Order: sequence, then C-alpha cells, then structure tokens
Amino acid sequence: MPSARLIRAVQDCLVQVRGRTAGSGFLAAPGYVVTCAHVAGAEGSQVELAWQGNQLSGTVLAASPAPTGQGLWPYPDLAIVELQDPPADHPCAWWHDRIPLGGQKLTAAGYSDKYRYQPEVVTTNFTHQGDQFLDSGLMLRLKQDEVTPGMSGGPVVDLDGGGVCAVVKATRMDSTDMGGLATPVGALRSLEPAAYRALVQAHDSFHAVDQRWPDIPAPQGGPRARTILPPRAQRSLFGLLAAAPTPPPDRLLPAFLHAAGRYATPPQLPLREHRDVISELQAFVETERGVPATLRYADAVVRQLHGPLAEKLRLWIDMRVESLGLDGHDLAGHPNAPHSHASVPRSVMIRLKPSTVDPSRYHVAMWRYEGPDAISPAAAESDALPLQEALEQARSLLPEQLAILGRTGDDRAMVELIVPQDLMEQAFDEWKPWARKAWSSLGRRHPVVLRDLERFDDDELHQYWRSRWTRFMSGDTPGGLAIALACDDQADQEMVEGWIESEPSLAALVLAGTLREPSSGAVLEVALASGVPVILWRRSDPRRCPAAAHSGCPHRIPRGCFEGEEAGACPAVTFFTDLRTDVALVAPAQWPERVRQLRGQAAAASVGVHHAKGLVLLWDDPDRRLPDAPLRYA
Repeated sequence: MPSARLIRAVQDCLVQVRGRTAGSGFLAAPGYVVTCAHVAGAEGSQVELAWQGNQLSGTVLAASPAPTGQGLWPYPDLAIVELQDPPADHPCAWWHDRIPLGGQKLTAAGYSDKYRYQPEVVTTNFTHQGDQFLDSGLMLRLKQDEVTPGMSGGPVVDLDGGGVCAVVKATRMDSTDMGGLATPVGALRSLEPAAYRALVQAHDSFHAVDQRWPDIPAPQGGPRARTILPPRAQRSLFGLLAAAPTPPPDRLLPAFLHAAGRYATPPQLPLREHRDVISELQAFVETERGVPATLRYADAVVRQLHGPLAEKLRLWIDMRVESLGLDGHDLAGHPNAPHSHASVPRSVMIRLKPSTVDPSRYHVAMWRYEGPDAISPAAAESDALPLQEALEQARSLLPEQLAILGRTGDDRAMVELIVPQDLMEQAFDEWKPWARKAWSSLGRRHPVVLRDLERFDDDELHQYWRSRWTRFMSGDTPGGLAIALACDDQADQEMVEGWIESEPSLAALVLAGTLREPSSGAVLEVALASGVPVILWRRSDPRRCPAAAHSGCPHRIPRGCFEGEEAGACPAVTFFTDLRTDVALVAPAQWPERVRQLRGQAAAASVGVHHAKGLVLLWDDPDRRLPDAPLRYA
C-alpha cells in the first residue's frame, strides 16, 4: 500500500515538457518544475508544459550548459523551470538527496509515445545496479526494465526512502530491458546557486505544512534508525531551516565538519543550504550511541537564531532528543560540539607530498584550519605533478583560501607549509600570489611557517616533539627561553644528537647557515628527529667567521664563539644575538607574527643587509594535525 500511494503521488506531479525536445518533468515546488537540460534547453529558454489537461508556460531559470559538440548533455543535465502562471494549489513531489543502496527497487515515471501517437503516462520498475561516473559526476545505473523515449526528465522514486531520488537521463538501448542512467536529484546543487536556493526554500516550506505526500514507515532499529530522520520529522526540520537566514556558502563546509567530526571527508557536491548539510550527514552510518550528527548540526544552527523561529527549532530538537532516549545535556557535552577557537591561530595548510612512484613529482593538498574540529579541505589532492607545477598550483589556490579566512576573523591567517626537508629551502615566504599586487610578498602579508612532513607520519617521535613544544610554549626552562645556536662545521650527526638529547629543555634552534651547507642540513635532520619543534635559519649565503679560512669555525656545539680578538666578529653569533633579542620581545606563541614583522623590516631596510633577510621559521605545533581517517558512507 505505501508503494502504490507513492507511485500515485508522483504521477500526480508528472509534467509533459516540450522545450528543446519532448520529454518529462515533475512539479518539484510551488511554481517550479525539474527536468533534464537536454529536454528544456539552455538557461532563459521558453518551455511549453502540460499538466492534467492544463497548458502551461515556463522559463528555464537554471540549466546545465550545453555540450560543445555531439553526444550526451554533460553532467548533471538538469534544469529548473519557473512557471509563469502556475495552477493554484498544485501538488509537489517530495525529493531527497540520498543515494539508494545497490539492488534497491526504483520506479520511474514519464511520458512516452511508443504505443500511441499522443504521449501517455508510463511507469517502469528498475533495479539500482550501482553507480556510474559520467563527466566526473555520479549517476545511477537502472536495469531490468525499459527506458522508453520521452521519459527523459521524469522522476525516479525511491520506494524505501519515500521520495524522488533521481531524474531519468538516458536509455542504454531502445526496446530492451537494459535500462539506462538517471541523475541523482541532489545534483541540482551543481546549478546556479540562487535558483537552487529558491527551489529548495519553496519545496521545503511547502512540505512542512502540506500533508498530501504520503509518509513511509521510518527505519526500525540499528544505526540507520538513529541516522535517518523519520519523514515527518525531516519535513518539519527542513521547513524550519528554510525559514532561517541563508547561510554564507563558505561557512557550510566547516559547519558540516563540526557536526560530522574531525575525520569526515567533504561531500562531492557543493553545500548551498542547511538542508544540504542535513542530507549529507544522513549519509553517514553512526555506530556510536551518542548524539547523531543531524542533531549536532541543528543545535549549532539554533544557537545562531533568535525569536519565534529559534523557539520552534529548539522544540524540534528537544522532541528528537526525547525520541532517541538521549539526555538534554548530551548536546552541550558531545565531543564534536562547536566551540570558540578564538585562541587558535587560523591558517591555510598546504601539503606537498612526494609521489611514492616518482619522488621527483608531488601531490598538492590544501586545507583551511580554524581549530582541531574545524578543518575544511580547500581542494582535492592533485595528481603527482612536477615540482614547479605543484608549486604553481598551490600558489594559485592560496589567495581565495586566505580571503575566505579573512571574512571570518580579525587576525592575519597563517600559512603552514607541510613539506619534506629537501623543499625547506624554497622561498615560500617570497611568493607573490596576488595578480594585481605584483609587489606584495606572502611572507610580509601573512605569517608563513614550515612544518616537517616526515614527522607528521612518524608516531614514534610525537612524545619528544610534544614534550619540547610544551616547554617552549610555557617558557618554563632553566635560564630563560630554550633557544640555542647550532654552528659547528666539524660536528657529525652523532655529536649533534648527543648535544640535543643532553638538553631536554632545548626547544628552539637557530642554524648558523643556509641548508645548502651540509653541516646545517645535518643539524636540521637530527633536530627534527629529536623533536625540536622550532628552528630558524636564513636562506641567504652566510658570512663566515674570519678564522674559518684557517681552522674552520672556532666554536663547537655546545660552546659559544671563540672570544679571542683574532677571530673578529662571528656573523653567526651576531645573527643569533640579534634574532634572540627580536623574538624575546613577544610571547612564544607570537613568534610567527614577529617573524612576519621582521621580514617587513628587512624589506624596508635602506642601508646594509638586515639580519632577518631570507629568514625561515619552522614552527611545528604537534596539536595542529590534519584529518587522516575518513568516515565511511552508508
């Protein structure tokens, strides 16, 4: 009985479409029809429609762009048609974004002229055979029945989910049961954002009060019963969210990650509305008995609202909490509850990772970091690229991500480059990523720091790394700040390790020279392996001690420079002394910002060479980690 009622309900919403070609569509919201773009035509096209004997006209409000040549219309091949004079009180199909499970039974409806000159309504029963990617977009493969001509644009009903889940796109072969392809209705999110939002708000507001669409039984027992909202509860929630202020698009992905947890992967489709976040959260199977992610998100939204709408949404949350047998205090104490990150430096994290197949090529990945539970992937990881292409890709993506962070806080966003040691001599701080500001250096506009890629993945080092970091941040070390100069041309790696390991309070190290010198590179390697979290050096060629020409650098780890007048002034010690004076003016947590200021002073120096010229800061906070274990989709 529920299946028969659903099929009748979708047939009541079925529309015949005559646009670029003849096809089908469905009433998706008051005054709106959804169909295929290859049926309706390009954006702005006029469309003729027929519904239950009524002749209607409409305009294509949004549509996928036409193909450049022959072949199928590119993904998602969807269109939103706005009716010019819609029938009063017409029904609307309920649609949802959930992808049906493999093997699930689906029913499609549409108009077909296969047996009559005048197209007639036809319904076909398919089995979902799995997913198919077309133009990098996910499609549903339908099989075991015929997709007849004229069904393109018609709705595909998920009988278990209780609503339209897809739109018929193409047949595999006429007059066979080989089926065809359908586009998930969630792909409407790929269309023009304003048109999509208008459709969603009209759809969700309608179904929050209209009772004509039949309900189906909610899942009983198991994780899905806690994850999937019952139909009436979902419609009520979507109606409330549709009445809320439209969220800024760049805040929806961080909010999704807040609710889903730090290990969630971003959805494939863009997030345009609150309901998109709820739909994506329902795709996760939650095995724990804690607060479902949908409730966590609704709770985060209601905290931003005021007045009657906030009261109604809070009542909905309380009723859902009670129905799940949760305690009202669980929401405030759940591990992924949103909280203020005002004291956490925000940053863009860029990782350059060598390919395991060809280490001379690099994968580029980028995130926005606003706290340990607010890490937003900025772009999918790239293919393995030659070094210069990898650097250019990272540089080109950076301005947009910095601009997004700039809209959400008053502090300067940091740039963290997670790279292998052989890339640490790259002049990242001298990047000029702003096309209209050719003079503007990244390192003068934002704090730019390096981080060690290898240490990220080596759990054995974390204990020593964290211990030294804690000492550094607290400043609780004998004799003051734990910073020392490493300058010894003749010290081997065993000697350097012996010195560092004998000084557990040592947390910040200054290298005497550029990493192009073998001695400095060896010290860096040992220091990173010993957990030293803060290291500074200059990329510029160092000036050597006067005595170095005769006997090498006259000081050895851990002693200071030779004091004899014949040695003259040691540039390494002068650099160390000046730098220590500079950073001692601020708290340890402010070193990245202080180094940014020093880079500005070095650029502004009109006489001589400033000691911060080419200054590099490795700043490795062990608590600033990346998500590394994605949740599994249902």
